[in-house]
Formats: sequence, structure tokens, C-alpha cells
Amino acid sequence: MLHFATYNLFNLGSVKSRQEQDRYDLLVQVIRDMDPDVLAVQEIIGRTPEAAATVLRRLADDTGLNCQALRPHDDSAPTLALASSTHDFHTAVLWRPGIEPVRGGWRGYDGGVDFWHSMATVVLDVGGPEPVKFASYHGDPFRGDFRFNEARRVHSAFRSGILGAIGSDSNSISADRRPDGTYYDDDPYTEQDHEWLEYQVLWREDPDDPPVADRRAGEVLRRGGLLDAAAVLDAPWQPSAGHWTDENGNPDIWGERRIDHTRVTRRLSPALRSHRIVRTEQSLGASDHCPVVTGLDLRTPAQVSPAEEQ
Repeated sequence: MLHFATYNLFNLGSVKSRQEQDRYDLLVQVIRDMDPDVLAVQEIIGRTPEAAATVLRRLADDTGLNCQALRPHDDSAPTLALASSTHDFHTAVLWRPGIEPVRGGWRGYDGGVDFWHSMATVVLDVGGPEPVKFASYHGDPFRGDFRFNEARRVHSAFRSGILGAIGSDSNSISADRRPDGTYYDDDPYTEQDHEWLEYQVLWREDPDDPPVADRRAGEVLRRGGLLDAAAVLDAPWQPSAGHWTDENGNPDIWGERRIDHTRVTRRLSPALRSHRIVRTEQSLGASDHCPVVTGLDLRTPAQVSPAEEQ
């Protein structure tokens, strides 16, 4: 069983205080306890890519994971599997020793053009019948229209019938459905009324109309064959965010919701075996997001062929 995890690390930059060190130690403990084979992370903080790289290297060292991808040419030096953002919030993919990156399988979609944050993608030989493409994506936190278009770009990286998995802080509610046709995620915003609400709901001509979650980005991915693992497995619903209180003791204004997702390509979906959101004392204290862990059986997945997928 291969375990793929995704984790928003909540502003993880260089450690400058005892409090920051304690939280960093908790993050490392949570990751070590999860023991992921592949890990997508968001919110590696750095004013420059070089500063973010320093943070990522330390995290890799302390968790026992690798993050060195291979460039296309044999004589090229390895590169970090880190995608940069002009807004200081970077994404990355890490993997356990024994898993090998495929030469030329790395690409970083940096922020500023395609994304508000970024997306990191890397192809890994995980011991299955063929390599798998993994990604870490962080959605636009403010603009639903941009998330909608970012989703198209995410999908563009996972076409052609490949085996692929994406871990993300999507900053939006999934559009995937349960086997009975209902949304896997109930709308968390129906009863909310605050100034930040417009970041997450569809535009209403009449502001007195009830707010409706903007699921358009998730619908683009679903229609494109990038399936929400929790919905495919009809796993028990759990929130991935909403537990955090800020430095002034104020609770999360959004309440409990699930905005951290694992998505797999349709070809990989038969390999799905398990899905859980890690809600432990340690994870609840380490970040404002809880990590998501998805189990994949790559030994003999009844894969959908590329022809069938299209």
C-alpha cells in the first residue's frame, strides 16, 4: 500500500522563536507519525525561492524524506521539487527513500502567471506497473473566478490518460458527489454572514439571497477526470480546517469545512483503498489545516485505459 499525504504547514518559514520551534517540532512529529510514502506540502514560506528552499531542505532532513528531483538531461544537477510563488507561499513534493524520481518528470508551475500560489509536479517510480505523477497545489484564497481558471490549468497537467494524484489546499469546497448523487460536502456557508464570505461563495445579485458555496473549480476537475478520493470511497466525512484559534483567541471565521483534498486521475481511481483526515492532538496544534492521507494499492490496480478515459 502506498500512502500519499497532503499537508498545509501554516506559514512554515525559518524558525525564529521558541514558540515557532515548538510548532515546527509538532509538524515534524505529525509527518513522521503519518509515515507517508509521498507528501505534498503547501505554505513553505520564503521571500525568495532560495529562502523557501532552505526551509524545505530542513523539513526533508528532519522528516527523513527526499525532495531532489531530476532535470531532463543526464548532465544536469538535481533540483528541489519546489514551486515558487510571488506571494511567498510555496508548494513542494517530498517522498521516502527508495522511491526514485523519473528523469525529466519534474515541473514547477510558479505563481504569478498560472497561479496565485503555485503547483509542484513530479513523476515518481513508486514500484507500481508504471510511474505516477504527483502534485502539490495551493488554490487562490480570494478569487473564485481565478480558482475556476486555475483548475483548468491543474487539469492541463494531468491529461493524456496518465496515472496521477494531486494533494491540495484547494481553498474551496469540492463538487464531487456520493454514490447517491448528493454532494459529498454539505454547503458550510448557508448560514454564514461576514465580510470574507464573498471569497468563497457565488455572486448574488440580491445580497439578501442565501450564500451558496462556489464549487466551480472542483467541478472543472471532476469533469476532467480528477476525482476526489474521499467521494470515490464515500469515506466518513471529516473537516480538514476550522479548529484553529488565532493569537487573540478568535475562532476560525469559516467554521468546520473540508478544503484539503486528494484527487486522482480516473485511471488511478481503481487503486484507491483508504482516505482519512488526521485529527490528533498533535495535528490540531501544529497547523490550521489537518493533513489528509490516502492509501493506494498499486500492485494490480484495475486501471482504466487511456482510451476508456477519453
